[in-house]
Amino acid sequence: MTKNELLKLINEGQIRGAQAKLASKLGLSTASVANWFSGKSFPSAENIKKMARAYKLDEKELKATFLDDNEFTNAIHAIPLTDKNTISLPILADVPAGLPDFSEADVETFWDIPRWVFPGADFVVKCNGDSLEPKLHLGDYCVIRKTEEPLHGRAMVVKTENGICMKVINKLKDGTIELRSTNPKYRPFIPQELAIVGLIIGHWRRDDKENWNTPEEH
Repeated sequence: MTKNELLKLINEGQIRGAQAKLASKLGLSTASVANWFSGKSFPSAENIKKMARAYKLDEKELKATFLDDNEFTNAIHAIPLTDKNTISLPILADVPAGLPDFSEADVETFWDIPRWVFPGADFVVKCNGDSLEPKLHLGDYCVIRKTEEPLHGRAMVVKTENGICMKVINKLKDGTIELRSTNPKYRPFIPQELAIVGLIIGHWRRDDKENWNTPEEH
């Protein structure tokens, strides 16, 4: 059943005035009902039940009417990606020892993303360990925003006397910075040397990379 057929059914075969009649039967505003039929919104489960009683129809049939593929697609407003609303992020082949500075030789490829997905993003690196499991796994792609400020409770890329790693920052009462892992097999530690490289603001699974324009692994 189409939406137009549904309207005619409530109004003796006439579409004109049908939305207002249906709204009256449901105790709702005509504007609310109009939004359902224009695709701007979807009726709640409770309103589906009310319509099922008013029409003496099955709830599943009514849901199918409002989820019709063609009508639902017409309600989608696509935003084209252009140079003005995308940003090209370098994906680093590995975590260079010289972070936060890196050269062209460190860049494996570039990834174009909408600017609003990861605001302030500067580059992407692969997770080089398992200290942030179960959220981050070895080989996952992590989006980084450059910063030198240690942010308490946040997962960050840091450089210690032992090299580059990804840890959660824990500020102790005396101001000392402790580095923590979410993986229980690693104990917290206080580094002798510490430089903050950046904040991890997003990530995606390496297993999902075929869905993205990302480089092949060798």
